[in-house]
Amino acid sequence: MIPPLPVSPSPTFEALIHGAQFRDHVAIRVHAPSDTIFQALHEVALRDMKLAWLLGEVRYLPSRLTGRMPAVDLTAPFFETLIAGGTLVLSDDRPREMITGSAAQLHRVHQAPRRFASREAFDEFADPEYEKLFISIRVIPTGQPGEVWLVLEHATQALSSISECRFSRYWLVIKPLGAFVSQQLLGAVRRRAEEAKVGAPRRRPHWRRSIRATPAEETRVLPGDDRIPRAIDTLTNGVTIREAPRDVWPWLVQMGAGDRAGWYSYDWLDNGRRPSATSIVPDLQHPTIGTVFRALPAVTDSFIVLAIEPERVLTLGAPARDGRLAVTWTFVLEEAASGVTRLLVRARGGPGYRFHGLPLPLTRLVVRFVHFIMQRKQLLVIRRRAEATRGGPLLPAARSLTTEKDAA
Repeated sequence: MIPPLPVSPSPTFEALIHGAQFRDHVAIRVHAPSDTIFQALHEVALRDMKLAWLLGEVRYLPSRLTGRMPAVDLTAPFFETLIAGGTLVLSDDRPREMITGSAAQLHRVHQAPRRFASREAFDEFADPEYEKLFISIRVIPTGQPGEVWLVLEHATQALSSISECRFSRYWLVIKPLGAFVSQQLLGAVRRRAEEAKVGAPRRRPHWRRSIRATPAEETRVLPGDDRIPRAIDTLTNGVTIREAPRDVWPWLVQMGAGDRAGWYSYDWLDNGRRPSATSIVPDLQHPTIGTVFRALPAVTDSFIVLAIEPERVLTLGAPARDGRLAVTWTFVLEEAASGVTRLLVRARGGPGYRFHGLPLPLTRLVVRFVHFIMQRKQLLVIRRRAEATRGGPLLPAARSLTTEKDAA
C-alpha cells in the first residue's frame, strides 16, 4: 500500500505516466522558498547522501568490476549526473514542478540507459525489452508560514507484458531501496536549501555530527599529497573544534594502538578492546620522523611518522611489502578563528594498494565505507576530548594508559 499524498496529484505528471504499472512517492516539509529549493536540487551531490551512494555502488558493482560502468564523481551535482546518463527533462515548470524521464532495462543487473535526441524520440520509444522511468519533483505550500511540501514521485512503465513480469520481481527489492534513496535526496536538498536562507543559522545538531569536508577542502592540495602522486583514491574529512590548534595537537601525536593512546575510534576493533586515553599522555607527546604508530595491538603492520610540523601537520604512512607507501594519512590543523580549529584529515591509497587483495573497484567501495565509519568516530571523539579537557591536568606518565581492569 502506498500512503496517500499530502497534496493533490499533478495533472502534468498523471498525463505523462499514463499506463505506468509501478509508482511510489516521498514527501517532506521544508522551510525555504521554492526557488531556493530548486537551486539546492541542482547543487546537491552524491557526497551529500553517502548512504544512498553506497547502496548504488552495491547495485552497480557487477558493472563496475567488468568495466562497463565507470566510477562516479561524488562531487558532481547529482542532477547533472542524471542528465549526463541519458535522463531528459520532460516538463520544466520551476519553481513549482520539474519532471524527468529515462528508459533502461531496469530489471537487469547491468543496465545501459538509452539516450534520446529529443522529447519526441523519447515519447515514441516502445522497445518491449525496456521500461520508462518518470520522476516528478514538486514544491507545494503546506498552509503554514514559510513551509512547503517537497514531493518526489516516481513511476515506472513497463513497455510489454514480458518486461512488466521481469520488473515486478525486481520491484519487490528495489521499492524500499528506492524510497530510501529518494528520502536521502530530499533530505540533502532540504539541508542545503534551509542553510541557504538569508540569516538562517546552521542546525547545531547536524553541524556537530558532520565530518564533511567542503568542496574547496576536498580539492585543495594538502601536505603529504606528494608522497603518493598518483593515488587510487583520496578521502578527505574535516571537523571544527572549539579549541586552539595547540590544544588539539596533543591528542593527535599520542595516537596509535598497543602501548600508545589508541585511535579514539571503535576500540573493540582497532585497540584490542582497550579504551582509548581520555587525557593527554606526557610520554607520548614528542614523536619524531620514523616513530611507529601501531595500526592494531600486537601486529607488525603499522603507520610510521613521515612528516611532522608541531601544532600544524602530522603525516603518517603505511609501507607496502615492496617498500613503497601503501597509504598516507595526514592530519592538518588550521586556525579557523581565535580559539577555533579546523582539523582536516586526508587518506590516500597507493597504486598497488588492495584491501585484503580485493579488486580495485571493490577496494574503493569497501575502503570508502569502512574508512568513513571509523574516521567519523575518530574525529568526533577527538573533538569531544579536546573540548572537554580545555587545558586540564596531564595524566601521570607511568599510569596513563592503565585502566582499572588492567590494574586488577
